Amino acid sequence: MDKYGYDEVKATVMKRLRKEETVTSGKISKEINALLDAFEAAGLVEEIDRNLLFREISSQVSVWQPDPSVLRDKKHKNWLPERKTEISWGFWKRYRQYLEEEKSWSSVVTGKLDQVTDATLGDIGNPAQSGAWDRRGMVVGDVQSGKTANYTGLICKAVDAGYKLVIVMAGMTNDLRSQTQSRLDAEFLGFESELGKFHENGSRIGVGKIEDHGQLIVQPLTYSAHGGDFRARKGTNSQLGGNPLLLVVKKNTSVLNRILTWVEGQGQTNPETGEKIVNGIPLLLLDDEADNASVNTKDPEEDPTAINQAIRKILKTFSQSAYIGYTATPFANIFILPPDEGSEKSKYGEDLFPRNFIYYINPPDNYIGATKVFGLSESIDGLAPVDESLPLIKHAEDAEQFFPAKHKKNLPVDGLPDTMIEAIRTFILSCAARRVRGQKNVHNTMLIHVTRFNDVQEQVIGLVGDELVSIQRTLEFNTGPQWKQLLAELKKLWEDDFVKKTSSIIELTGDSLITPIQWSEVSRELTEAALKIQIRGINGLAEGVLDYAEHPKGLNVIAVGGDKLSRGLTLDGLSVSYYSRPAKNYDTLLQMGRWFGYRSGYLDLCRLYTTKEIEGWYQHIAVATEELKREFKLMELSNLDPEAYGLKVRTHANGLSITAANKIRSGKKMQVTFADSLAQTIVFDKNKNTQENNFRQVDEWIGGLGSFSAQKKNNYLWDDVKPDQIHKLLAGFKIHPFSRGVDPELISKYIEKVNDFGELKDWTVVLISSGTAKTRLPIGGHQTGLTERNEVQPDKDLYWLRNANLISPEDQYIDLTGLQVDAALAATIDSWAKGETRHKAQPTSPSGPFIRRARSPERGLLLIYPLDSSNVLLDGKRFTDMPIIGMAMSFPASSNKTTVEYQVNTKYWLDRYGDDEDDV
Repeated sequence: MDKYGYDEVKATVMKRLRKEETVTSGKISKEINALLDAFEAAGLVEEIDRNLLFREISSQVSVWQPDPSVLRDKKHKNWLPERKTEISWGFWKRYRQYLEEEKSWSSVVTGKLDQVTDATLGDIGNPAQSGAWDRRGMVVGDVQSGKTANYTGLICKAVDAGYKLVIVMAGMTNDLRSQTQSRLDAEFLGFESELGKFHENGSRIGVGKIEDHGQLIVQPLTYSAHGGDFRARKGTNSQLGGNPLLLVVKKNTSVLNRILTWVEGQGQTNPETGEKIVNGIPLLLLDDEADNASVNTKDPEEDPTAINQAIRKILKTFSQSAYIGYTATPFANIFILPPDEGSEKSKYGEDLFPRNFIYYINPPDNYIGATKVFGLSESIDGLAPVDESLPLIKHAEDAEQFFPAKHKKNLPVDGLPDTMIEAIRTFILSCAARRVRGQKNVHNTMLIHVTRFNDVQEQVIGLVGDELVSIQRTLEFNTGPQWKQLLAELKKLWEDDFVKKTSSIIELTGDSLITPIQWSEVSRELTEAALKIQIRGINGLAEGVLDYAEHPKGLNVIAVGGDKLSRGLTLDGLSVSYYSRPAKNYDTLLQMGRWFGYRSGYLDLCRLYTTKEIEGWYQHIAVATEELKREFKLMELSNLDPEAYGLKVRTHANGLSITAANKIRSGKKMQVTFADSLAQTIVFDKNKNTQENNFRQVDEWIGGLGSFSAQKKNNYLWDDVKPDQIHKLLAGFKIHPFSRGVDPELISKYIEKVNDFGELKDWTVVLISSGTAKTRLPIGGHQTGLTERNEVQPDKDLYWLRNANLISPEDQYIDLTGLQVDAALAATIDSWAKGETRHKAQPTSPSGPFIRRARSPERGLLLIYPLDSSNVLLDGKRFTDMPIIGMAMSFPASSNKTTVEYQVNTKYWLDRYGDDEDDV
C-alpha cells in the first residue's frame, strides 16, 4: 500500500477539525499528533514535518472574510427561501466538500461563498417560474481573489435549482478559455471534457472523485483543448431542455454567432415580431472579465460592437435569461448607459448595464491586493494612508533604456537590463527558499512583461534563456571561479534583500508559515531549484501554454508575454514579476497586476521589479479602487439600487484615464467645485484615537484664535480668520470616507485656487454651543454646550447621523447681515411661488442655496459642532469620553471653479446637472 503523503495527512486533519464547533491550537496539535502517531506506528506515512503542518493548518483555519456589499433593485422578490428545502443541492455540496477537503479552504471562506452564491441565485430568475424574465447583474472581486470559485459555486447551485443552459464567456484568448474549461472540468463536471484525455485516463477528476452525492449529470458542448470552443456540429446533436448543458467559450464574434444560430434553430417564431424565441429554457450567461470586449464601445443603439451585439441578441432569444458580469475592474461597466424606460428596446435587446444587482466580494484577510503591495499614496476622502506598502518592490529604471515606452515592433534587443538579470536570480533564490520550507511539489512562476509586441518578446525569450542556461550550467558544474563568483553574488543578494524583508513581512502580516531561513539552507537547494526552471512564451507566436495541471510535482517557469498575460490568466505560485510596460488606464493596469492574490508561506520571497512611475500609478489606483469600494458601501448603507446613484472615480492628474476612452462613451469628466455648496461630516468612525485626536486638535486650534468677535445664541464667532488658519485645521483633521464631499485636502486646494481670484479671503468660524445641552465643557477655553445628534444604527461601527444632516438650518446664516438674510428669504419665497419647491406653505426662513448665494464670495463659513458622545455606543458601551467633532463649511457662489475631476456614469451626471449637453 502506498504511504500517505503530506497533502493527504493535511486533508484528513482538516476534515476532522471541521467537525469541531471551535478550533483551537490545542485541538490542531491533538489531531495532528493522534493521526501521525497511528500512521507512523503502522508504517503508513512518509516523514512529515509536524511543525510545518501545524503552522499551515493554523494559518488556514484562522482566515477571516468580511461580508459582501450588495446593491439591488427593490422590485425583485428573492425566490430562493421558498424553494431551498426542496432542492437537493448535489452539485453544490460536492463542490463545497472538494474545496474544503482537496483545496484546504477554511470553512469560514466556504461559508461566505455559500452565503454570496445563495444571495446571487436569489437575485437572478427562478428557473421553476413560468413566464418571461430577464435579470442583469455584476459581481466585482479583486484581481486574483477568487472570482472563478464564486461563479463555479453559482453554476453548481443554478444547475441544482433547474437552469438548463449555462454559457461561460471566458476571455478573448484560447489560453483563457482552455484554462477556464479545465477548471470547470475539475470543479463542476468532475471529468475531462476532452475526449482523448477522458479515454486515456479512464477516471474522474476533481469533484468527480468525491462519492456520496448521487448521479450528477451535465453535458459539456465544449472541451479543454485549445481547439475545444463551440462548434456548430456539436450543437446539432444536442437539444435544449434535456440534461443541463455547459458551454465555455471565447468572447469571439464567430463563436457567439454560432451559438445564436444554434439556439435560434431550437426556438419558436414570435408572430408579432418574426423573431425566434426560446421559451421555458432558463439561460445563465456568465461573462468573465466582463469589462473586456463586452462593453459597447460605439453608439449605444445604431452600431454596437459585434461582440456586445451578439451577447445581447443571445439573451434576447431566451424568454428566461440571467446575465452576470464578473470582473475585477468594473470601471468600464459603470459607464454603460442604463436603459431608457421611455424608449423601445433596440433590436439587439438592452445593453448590459447591471440594472438589477451589483455585488462587491470583499476578499479574505490573507489576500494580497493593491493597497497592501503599493500602500496608499494619498488620503481617501480625507483619511490618512491606511496601508503601509509591503517591502516587495524593487525599482527597474534601467528597463527604459532597453524597452522605451513607445518602441516599435521591430525594436532590436541587444541585451538585458541589469535589474532583469537580478530578477532572474531572485526567482532562483525564491524557488530554493520555498524548497527549504518544505514547499517542493508546488508551482513557481516568474512573469516578464516589458512589451506588447510578439517579435520583441521572442528576442527577450532568447536572451532570458541564455542567462538561465548560463546560471544552470555554472551551478551544476559546482566548482571553479565562475561558480564561486556566482555563489558569492547570490549570497549577497540573499543577505542584502531577503533576510531583512522576511523579518519585516513576518511582523507586518503575522503569517506563521513564513520562517527565517539561513543562507546555508538556501545554498543546498540552489542547483535543483535552478535546473527545474523552464521558459515559456505566452503570446500569439507560442505553441506552449502554462500547463500546471500536467505537472503534479510542480512547474517552475519563467513566463514571457504581453497582452495574454495581462488579463485573466492565472499564474500559479507567482513570486517574481518584472513589469515595465506602461499603461494609462485603471482597468488595464489592475489586470496586468498578476502579482495580486494569495501568497501564504512565501510572500516574503515575492518581488515586483517595476519603474517608479508605474509604482506611482498603482499607488493612485489603490486610492481610486478604495474610493470605488467605499462609494459602493455608501450606496449600500443608503439602501440604493444600481441605477439610483452614479459611481464616481477620480482621474489621475498626469493623464491616468479611468478606462479605455471608447468604453466610457456614456461617462463624462465632471469638474467638481465647492462653490455654492454645503460640505458637512455626516458619518464618523467609532475609532477612539481618531475622534480624540480630532477633538484635541480643534481644542488647541480654537484656543489659538484668540478672543471671539461675538456671541450669538450661545455660539462663539470669530469673523476675521484667514485662509492660512483654515488650512492648518484641515491639514490635521480626519474624516470618515462616507462623509462624501468633505475631503479636507480637496477643500484646501479649492480655497488656494479661488484665493487667487480674491475669493474666500476671509472666514467666519463658529463654535456651536447648545443652550439646552446636558453636558458643557471648555473647548479652546470657552464653556461649550455639546450638541446631540441621533445615529441611524446605534451600536454599529459607524456613527451615522440620522437624516444625513449635521447642521441646524439657521446656523448657515448666523453671520449674514439682516439685508443678506432678507434677500435670501425673498429669493426662497420667489422660488416657492414659482413651484420650484415641494413645500405646501410659504417658507418663513431662507433655504440653503439662497443663503449661500447671498453670502459674499470673499467670505466662507466654518461651523464646528462638538457632539455629545455619551450615547454613541460601540459594543454596548461608550467608546470615547471626549466630544466627537462635526464640521460643516458653507461656500458662497463663485464665478471661478477649482479643477477636481471625476469620471462619472450617466446617472450621476443627470442627477446633478440634467441632460443639457447637446450644445457642447
